[in-house]
Amino acid sequence: MLLYIFSVSGSNSKIDYTNLIVPLMNKNLPEVNQISDSDITVESQDEISTPRKSRIVSRFLSPALKFWLKSQLQQVEQLKVLIEGGDRQILTGKIPQVSVAASNVVFRGLNLTEIDLSATGIRINIGQIIKGKPLKILESFPLFGNLKLLQSDFNASLQSPLLAQAIVEFLTPLLPSDFLEQLEQPINLYDQKAEFFPGRLHFCTNFLSTSDEKISLTLHTDLKLASSSELLLDNLEIQILQKPSYDFSNQIKIDLGSDVELKELTLNSGQLSCQGRLTVNP
Repeated sequence: MLLYIFSVSGSNSKIDYTNLIVPLMNKNLPEVNQISDSDITVESQDEISTPRKSRIVSRFLSPALKFWLKSQLQQVEQLKVLIEGGDRQILTGKIPQVSVAASNVVFRGLNLTEIDLSATGIRINIGQIIKGKPLKILESFPLFGNLKLLQSDFNASLQSPLLAQAIVEFLTPLLPSDFLEQLEQPINLYDQKAEFFPGRLHFCTNFLSTSDEKISLTLHTDLKLASSSELLLDNLEIQILQKPSYDFSNQIKIDLGSDVELKELTLNSGQLSCQGRLTVNP
């Protein structure tokens, strides 16, 4: 899930998804009576519902969730949210399940083509929410999801400072020290572009030298799962100024952390998709 929304620092780097998700879930919300449907800006009609017609959901949780979504997403289309559970269950502070489906989502400058997420056993401070207090997650819970990312959306995401910085932190330990000394500091990427092929990723970018000249870099790698919590970059090739690849390990594993479990990662022409589970910690 969301493979490039993290900080990478080399071949054995660990990626902490929860540092991104939990602060968003814990963001302060205004009093419930200040929230209305007009607070939500989406490019097409949104839908938030519960199959049991819970009064708690319709009066308190739905407005709070709508406001949270609005505050975190720059853009979203075809948003659908389903909150499952009756009043008796929710009054105990536990939401049995929440499902979210959306397309063309923009989050922190990252363009996600399609997402389909579900979470179970979410314990929240329902008593405080009813009084207009901020929503808080009280216990860890599993988040299951599917993600589809088109090549065009990934390239749009490359303009995001979050993703660009992650790529710089990944590349820096792999590049020769004499090359790094030639680069403008701090290191920035220019004209970056990626291409998706079956099982293989191509990436090219430019760096700016201390003499204001652009230096091109291209990267080619197979992308697959080494395990449920590790990405494998295999047959990795890096070229600078179109010169032959220099000597370095052409197989690198990236540790996603114990809270991540990927079941499937598929790279096709123009599209990346993955399926997995993430443990969200309070």
